[in-house]
Amino acid sequence: MARWGQRFLVLCTAWLITGLCFGSAFARSLQSGQELFILRVIAPTPAAIAQLTDGRYDLLEARQGDALFVLGDQTVLRSLRAEGFEVSVYARLPERRESFAPFTYFGGYRTVAEHYAHLNAVAAMHPELATVVDYGDSWRKVNNRPNGHDLLAICITKRRPNDCQLTPNTDKPRLLLIAAIHARELSTSEMAWRWIDELVSQYGQHPDITWLLDYHEMWVIPVANPDGRHLVEQGGSAPYLQRKNMNDSAGTCLSPGDPNYIYSQPGVDLNRNASFKWAGAGSSSAPCNQTYRGATAASEPEQSALEALMAQLFHDTRGPLDGDAAPITTTGAMLTLHSFGDLILLPWGWTNCVGGPCPPSQRAPNDAGLRAFAFRMSHYNGYAVGQASELLYPASGTTDDWAYGALGVPSFTFEIGPVNGTCAFFTPAYRCQDDLFWPLNRPAFLYAAKVARQPYQLVHGPTTFTVTLSSPAVLSGQPVTLTALIRDDAYGSAANSVGRPATYSIVAAEAYVRLPDWAGGTAIPMTAQDGAFDSPVETATAVINTSGLSAGRYLIFVRGQNAAGYWGPVTAQWLTVLGEWYFPVVRR
Repeated sequence: MARWGQRFLVLCTAWLITGLCFGSAFARSLQSGQELFILRVIAPTPAAIAQLTDGRYDLLEARQGDALFVLGDQTVLRSLRAEGFEVSVYARLPERRESFAPFTYFGGYRTVAEHYAHLNAVAAMHPELATVVDYGDSWRKVNNRPNGHDLLAICITKRRPNDCQLTPNTDKPRLLLIAAIHARELSTSEMAWRWIDELVSQYGQHPDITWLLDYHEMWVIPVANPDGRHLVEQGGSAPYLQRKNMNDSAGTCLSPGDPNYIYSQPGVDLNRNASFKWAGAGSSSAPCNQTYRGATAASEPEQSALEALMAQLFHDTRGPLDGDAAPITTTGAMLTLHSFGDLILLPWGWTNCVGGPCPPSQRAPNDAGLRAFAFRMSHYNGYAVGQASELLYPASGTTDDWAYGALGVPSFTFEIGPVNGTCAFFTPAYRCQDDLFWPLNRPAFLYAAKVARQPYQLVHGPTTFTVTLSSPAVLSGQPVTLTALIRDDAYGSAANSVGRPATYSIVAAEAYVRLPDWAGGTAIPMTAQDGAFDSPVETATAVINTSGLSAGRYLIFVRGQNAAGYWGPVTAQWLTVLGEWYFPVVRR
């Protein structure tokens, strides 16, 4: 933790000088002559950390041993010292800049209006796959304020008459992806946009996306905090760094044009307002603080509507006690996207085990499954895995804790974006979306979608990669050789991760033609290419007999089993079977 934290802080100082790190509010502070610092604050005990993380300070996503880092001015420095903290100026930021070229919506970021138009356009163009669902109203709309918004989600699946209904009683497992709970975290909505487009454009083309939409539902909320995001947009070429929603009914906070706005914002932090473990560590009772939790649990219409939606999408499988585990038969999964820090955080967020790893008493009862799930996803994006207080500090009333704590659904927070370079912070260069974030997170999203059928089982099994056929198209009756790479060691290995699972040898593999195992398909045993299944990494093969298959295109599914007895999720490939008519008769 110390190495990357220090590297971030050193480089961030340089980015602030060039306008690449902290966006418009900080730039205005610099231009106005206000001096800002990165403050190194010693917090050696859980009590000190709780005092520091109660919402009064703007914490950076870094930790260095017993030190946390706060962005602030002389007033913040004096306040910390008055509270008894040992504080030093880690970096002194320049008092003014000659030029400033922030990343803006003009660089490509979409507005709320554009995101909503996109949802409606996708549903209109792909009615067989997509439907838009209005699941509530924002605070400003509920209170008849200007610029209020509907709360919109999109459901994507190969639609049948009763699909995409607001009831957990469906045979299609669901993955819910939520973006922009914190308004200023721009990359999150861009990832949601790309995920939506990937699903609808690749159905019938990409084999895995095709079977996923045949058998699962993908739900996406591209902007969970539209009122807050709308304010962010009003900064124009220098987006306002609004974190919370726009509930200004409690307290008199500053306006966006004020250089101290980052320390005194209106609104409620929707990621501290959830009704599970509300008002605990890492949240604030002060209305103008960044982590203000609201007057009551789920007080905000955005949060209460989100909880109602999740309760309609997922069965409640977990008991009422903190130690009650969700059963292994639980279906569904939820990802909530934030930025930044290159992290995958898993429940619990509310427990306080800073300096971790957390002891069993402060881990979720399904910790083994949650941690395996997170590490499987981190194999693709390289993010560090752990609970919030293992990697940063505790946070209570969060979306992922609610989804898991209230319903038993495996739920995770992605912190998208590195801690250094031009792709860091809340407003990275727009090119980072396609150059870095999407290539890393697309396969992680796909993995989450695959295991949503039985997440607490499938994540313990091996991952199947690179399914290939000796020929993608054969004449009916002609055999074809199937080859697949199967790995049980496909867990992320970021240095700061906590609790990486053990790996096991592959002991079996099997293929299915046309129908997967859960749909009644017949297993075709596969053999190890090297003669024996005895390693965590194996190449498996099988000969597929196409006799009896009529002309057409078929999905071939492959899965592997490890020595712990767990089957992993399937990976698919296309096989085209040709009829005799395909080969014309040549007359001489």
